[in-house]
Amino acid sequence: MPADANPEIRNLFVWMKYLLKEFSAWLMDACLPHRKLLAGLRAQWGRQGSKDSWRESLYFDLVRHEFSGNCVDDRTWADLEFPTIFSRLDSTVTPLGSQLLYRTLREYVEEPNELAEKYAVYDELRSNASLREEIQLKLAALQHESHANIAGLIFDDAPDTLKLQALLLLWGLTSFAVLIAVIALSWSIWIWLAIIAVNVVILWRTYWRVHRAIETLASCIQMMKLADRLALMHKRHPSLPQLNRLAEETANRAEMRKALRWFAMMKSRNIEMFSVWFNLAFLTELIAFVHAADRFFQLRSKLVATFEAIGSLDAAIAIASYLDSAPGHCQPVIVDSLLLNISDGYHPLLAHPVDNSICLEKRSALITGSNMAGKTTFIKMLGINILFARTMGFCLASKAIIPRASVMASIRGDHSVESGKSHYFSEIETIHSFIDKGRQGEFTVFVIDELFNGTNTLERIAAARAVLEVLCRNALVLVTTHDVELQDCLVNRYELYHFQEEPEVEGFFDYKLRRGAATDRNAIKLLERMGFPGDVVANAMAYASEDLNLSPRRSRGERASTHGVGSSRYGPLDADAP
Repeated sequence: MPADANPEIRNLFVWMKYLLKEFSAWLMDACLPHRKLLAGLRAQWGRQGSKDSWRESLYFDLVRHEFSGNCVDDRTWADLEFPTIFSRLDSTVTPLGSQLLYRTLREYVEEPNELAEKYAVYDELRSNASLREEIQLKLAALQHESHANIAGLIFDDAPDTLKLQALLLLWGLTSFAVLIAVIALSWSIWIWLAIIAVNVVILWRTYWRVHRAIETLASCIQMMKLADRLALMHKRHPSLPQLNRLAEETANRAEMRKALRWFAMMKSRNIEMFSVWFNLAFLTELIAFVHAADRFFQLRSKLVATFEAIGSLDAAIAIASYLDSAPGHCQPVIVDSLLLNISDGYHPLLAHPVDNSICLEKRSALITGSNMAGKTTFIKMLGINILFARTMGFCLASKAIIPRASVMASIRGDHSVESGKSHYFSEIETIHSFIDKGRQGEFTVFVIDELFNGTNTLERIAAARAVLEVLCRNALVLVTTHDVELQDCLVNRYELYHFQEEPEVEGFFDYKLRRGAATDRNAIKLLERMGFPGDVVANAMAYASEDLNLSPRRSRGERASTHGVGSSRYGPLDADAP
């Protein structure tokens, strides 16, 4: 268009161009219904989860009793921030995928070969975009959140379905017979209307109780159709165990489909538009459901493998998407000993993580440092990576050797007003369970932050020393503390590490792990950098150097009589030496 064209004509031309573009996009979406969905899947790939998951733990809660304790306990799950980690991972298409992903993160896998197989699946799904997109487009048939209820129908206790199945069937036949009589024998139409009124009352009294079950049973039928479509892919992609499993379960689905054929017919697209009227006239959908539900609960175990395979495939794609955007990851080596060797490990929730490395062989780690220096984040990183390795088969590190051990964490203390439990009491309950677990002889990793920080200094250090000496005998302990006195007490049993302040670094911390005991007084130096009065800083340094316990009124002799004799003011260092 010429530059000197009338502005009104120019605006009209712009609007026509815009409308043409929008119409073209609408026409493309109408002709290619998967185009928009595929664009959304490609945009989501490699990004963190954006789902507002609903009932993601339902399936795990229903089958949890089968694990016999071989799963991540609730406190460890919360303390290591796995609810947030799960939401970052959850880019699944279906509610089944969310539920299987949740179970995957909670269930320890004992066989290293199974973990290696999982990692191989992630690799294939990352590298083969056409394969995963073909699967995701098929999975979209179950993307609505209502399909989350399938888990309850398959794994929950069978509900009390309508016990008047025979009577309902008899009444439905009676309704049909009356209609025939009205038409053929010229019975009064009022008899038929009375039948309709009774049917309305029956539906009103019963349908609200079974409506969700009816819709969920229809979802199961959709799930079986999807499984059949996915099973056809197994010959082209035999390396995906989920597709092979779906193919193996074809006969079980056929048996279930036969049992549900009348209900499936009622829910078919061609008949469903008339189902409201059939239901009012003859209670057809209600009768079909009650009959189908009875058969379903007899045979529902035949759908377990299908449910798990579909959900597992969706979850694997979500994990592959997460790994595709991860700064680094590796397939860990799982060993039957208390050996932990992680190189360049990092925390998954940090936008700009600082990687750290550690190697512990039959030794635990005592990590000191001030608040915000990075020690808590570091032990969380280790615990998270051990759980990633044991549940999903990967680590966020360049190299990792992981013990075949369970993880138990105590990162935060709960003070519940309702239960009346203080921070300290809640913590000692948790630590007591750690001691019991350690005495069972199973490989365990204990992740503990600031042990007994809810009590006074003297008793905290004494109790922490006693507990940590016991815990490390049969387990690998990763513990942080502010109490540098514990370094001398536990040096024979624990490897010593520390994080420290760097007053010259922006932000004060470099978040790098250092080997050995903490000796610097940088925490006090930071007071000076923050503008504290010079006399405050000087006195703080003097008190720290002289070990005056911040009380200049007490003499050194008075402190010695209070704390006892020995190289440590909290007891003789060689009392429990190995």
